Amino acid sequence: MMRKQNNNAMLRSDGFKPVATKHYQGRYLPGFLTFFLACCVVTAAQAQEVSDSGAVVVKAPRVERAIPITHIESISGFVGNRLEKNKDQYLKQFPIEEYVGFLEQRTHRGWDWKQAEQPGKWIESSVWTSLRTGDAQLDAKVHEMVDRLIASQEPEGYVGATDPEVRTPEKPLRGMDAYELYFLHHALMTAYEQWQEPRALQAAERLADYFVKYIGPGKAEFWPTDDRYPENVGKTYRGTKHSDLAGHSLHYSWEGSLLIDPMLRLYQLTGEQRYFDWSQWVIGNLDKWSGWDAFSKLDSVADGTMDVNDIQPYVHAHTFQMNFLGLLRMYQLTGDASYLRKVAGVWDDVAERQMFITGGVAVGEHYERDYLKPLTGEMVETCATMSWLQLSQYLLELTGDTKYADAMERLLWNHVFAAQAADGTCNRYDTPPNGFKPEGYFRRPDCCTGSGHRLLSMLPAFLYATSDDALYINQFMPTEAAVDLNGKGTIQVAQTAHYPEEETVVVEISPEQKTRFTVKIRIPAWCQAPQLSVNGKAVKSIQPGTYATLTRKWKPGDRIELHLPMELRWVQREHHMEVSDRKPYPAKPDPNPPYALLRGPIVYVADNLWYEGDTAQRPHSMMEEAAFVLQDPATLETVATPQDDMLGPGYVVPLQLKNGQSFDLRMFPFANLGIWYRDASAKPDPESEAYSYAIWLKGKKEE
Repeated sequence: MMRKQNNNAMLRSDGFKPVATKHYQGRYLPGFLTFFLACCVVTAAQAQEVSDSGAVVVKAPRVERAIPITHIESISGFVGNRLEKNKDQYLKQFPIEEYVGFLEQRTHRGWDWKQAEQPGKWIESSVWTSLRTGDAQLDAKVHEMVDRLIASQEPEGYVGATDPEVRTPEKPLRGMDAYELYFLHHALMTAYEQWQEPRALQAAERLADYFVKYIGPGKAEFWPTDDRYPENVGKTYRGTKHSDLAGHSLHYSWEGSLLIDPMLRLYQLTGEQRYFDWSQWVIGNLDKWSGWDAFSKLDSVADGTMDVNDIQPYVHAHTFQMNFLGLLRMYQLTGDASYLRKVAGVWDDVAERQMFITGGVAVGEHYERDYLKPLTGEMVETCATMSWLQLSQYLLELTGDTKYADAMERLLWNHVFAAQAADGTCNRYDTPPNGFKPEGYFRRPDCCTGSGHRLLSMLPAFLYATSDDALYINQFMPTEAAVDLNGKGTIQVAQTAHYPEEETVVVEISPEQKTRFTVKIRIPAWCQAPQLSVNGKAVKSIQPGTYATLTRKWKPGDRIELHLPMELRWVQREHHMEVSDRKPYPAKPDPNPPYALLRGPIVYVADNLWYEGDTAQRPHSMMEEAAFVLQDPATLETVATPQDDMLGPGYVVPLQLKNGQSFDLRMFPFANLGIWYRDASAKPDPESEAYSYAIWLKGKKEE
């Protein structure tokens, strides 16, 4: 059963078992970690040493550190193709001049996010991508845009889109300013770190000083409405009562506080105490501003006695995940493990109840009650996919627990690329498990189109990591990388096999000379019978859901082979309810849960784009009209992909319609969903529901 397997994927293999919580199992804190958390709480005054990214020494260093994105020398195969399209068809074609001009004009008076959120995301994506790929044209363009952005900055440091005539000391941020400036702030720091450009760091400091000048004790605060404490306690706002920080009640509270993430990053770079103090003040007021003690309730989530959606109304997934990134920075700086405990507890809760089979999160942009995850509608927002990937990666680096990398693997090989149009020209806002296309892919740029290209641009940083004496191999795809290992020189790493189409991962390790160090290679929790060898010699006692630790004297050309048998299988949906795809998501029991087809980390989709019969008889809605004939998966015919740049393999799967008609359909991995036509001369209207698709269909036993 899928839920049971998801639980198992999160269990450690070091002898600790999950303990029962008040309402379900699967979320737990091993005894040694509970002891560790209890021992590590420190005061903020103890944080004043200096970080692992520059100026400040952290109290809680990362167990593993992602290698610099520029050290990934090549990525080929399916992922490499899609990243190249993201560069050539999106980043290089994007009219960024128009959007930077929108900031330069600074006449915006509304809350709409579509225009002002583009520059920060595009700049950061283009810095990473141009440096990694050596694209001189993109590099020149992003340098020009950063120069214009810095030149437009006001003397007090504001660099957003809002008209200065409507910004006041009482309201120094309006509309979606906090989100837009979050990404601009990060973009400036990335430009500084990657280019060693001091003007970018100075601009980031001026923006931070704007926040400090106008927001703080006795100044403006991050109140979401006009209500103040205690009048706001326990209130739920609907209708015309919106969040001033987001412009609507889809988001409510924690919008302004997400700025602690870039502010603490800036503190790590500069050591300027005021940025740390400001962030500490923000965190200390989250309970009051929310009116629901929402920050403190995260401890109950970590205990397993409360679900994250119950800490307050409107728990907006992307917003909270951005805040959690800041809380993890605070954990690093102070060593106060209560921050880690809160965030890790939320991650466990979301992964247990609110993570879709494809690894994506967000139900209508929120965390919802129980195991409620509608199959259609506004599900799995791309912004939330981006911040969930970042959050999982940060937790992986802080803890070294492979469950986070396992979750990222499922998301990477399914929802990340399903949300991207296959030609690289756009990314969807929402990508539900069952739905229609191409409607939803092609829109004017908005938050999710920007988040899509940003997450694709940062993805190469999630593949490899290092510690003082170890190289970590976290994700598998054909790559070449140059890894600097402390005191060991540069180690060339090459993956050559085409995982996950192929079951064997081949890694060649080539240090400059024969050198002793450790390679830690992730063994996915989903694989029941992995096999590992070094230079043809079997490694014994490897455990799924852990790192296999290989310590030896490595010489140029040493070869690791990891064989990961992938069973093709039908999975019946657990905790399934018949659910409306509109809030409040009324649900009722369904005694006949649907099925999905899985192979290793890959989820398959029945997409009627690949229907071979008379198009007049093609089912309009796969999810309403079709059912799987549950033939033994081992007997399904394997087929090649019809296009070279698709992820494979495919399988011929029998289906039956409600009218009794039977037909065979070639099913391919969900990652290929962004293919929206077969004949370039007969493309459907980009706004149409030309094709329907479904991961989940009812099952019918083979007769």
